[in-house]
Amino acid sequence: MVEHPYVLTTTVMAEEEGVMVKDIVYGRLDLSRGLLRRMKRGGGIYLNGQRDYLSRRVKAGDIIQIEFFDEKTAMEPEDIPLKIVYEDAYLLIVNKDAGMAVHPTGAYQQGTLANALAHHWNKIGLNTKVRLVHRIDKDTSGLVLVAKEPYTLQRLLRQLSRQELVREYLAIVEGELQDSQGVLTMAIGRSMDHGVKRAVQEDGKKARTVYQVLSSSGKATLLRARLESGRTHQIRVHFASLGHPVLGDPLYSEALPETTGQALHAWRLEFVHPRTGEKHVVTAPLPKEMLHLWKKCWKEQ
Repeated sequence: MVEHPYVLTTTVMAEEEGVMVKDIVYGRLDLSRGLLRRMKRGGGIYLNGQRDYLSRRVKAGDIIQIEFFDEKTAMEPEDIPLKIVYEDAYLLIVNKDAGMAVHPTGAYQQGTLANALAHHWNKIGLNTKVRLVHRIDKDTSGLVLVAKEPYTLQRLLRQLSRQELVREYLAIVEGELQDSQGVLTMAIGRSMDHGVKRAVQEDGKKARTVYQVLSSSGKATLLRARLESGRTHQIRVHFASLGHPVLGDPLYSEALPETTGQALHAWRLEFVHPRTGEKHVVTAPLPKEMLHLWKKCWKEQ
């Protein structure tokens, strides 16, 4: 048998007797063809400990093992402290500060979350890519889910596409909303007059945000918002279009001296662990900047 922590092992069930390995791999295991194509550069399919083919027919009780090709990281490691909320052999969840980009871009080639993760990988002896399951904006704080190996990434991305991976935010928006809860479904596209901004557009991509008001000072509202799609700046654009932009948002409203960025925090993740099958619910409390801003809103009402 193949001994490796990231090998996927399964036993052929009685009702699968006589089917091909690929029927189990693409069926019950629900692996993507893209993931298996990348295995041609390394890894492989093993049947009862011997390297074999997807077309091989199996018997009940056979052991199928899939060794995934693991690409090495090209990310430059940087010794930047991480607020790790959860970590095991397969995934990690970090609470990112506002002001840190999640990965290098044209404007931010260093000091990103990905650079910090590459250093953490080195420290724990993990020589693999930095695999972000999802992203949050540079000036948004909160939880980011990271996969340590290809199978975990694929399964979490499947949950994300099927809305089984729940992402919830806390936000402080300007003014008082008319409804205490609601669903925003305005489509979002690129703004015609700004390269970075997004805007509500009839011909944009479908977007869905579910929200609930938690408290209101009259001047501002604290709410929770759940993403049911993943458009760029989705929460920021949706509430700005209602006339209630996120406080401190330099792109859709105006920056505030007391905040690093917009008052938006990714506070809760809910998902099923791809390897253990256990349900995980992870939360991160409001950062101090947002708490101080909320207290100020109450004092000024």
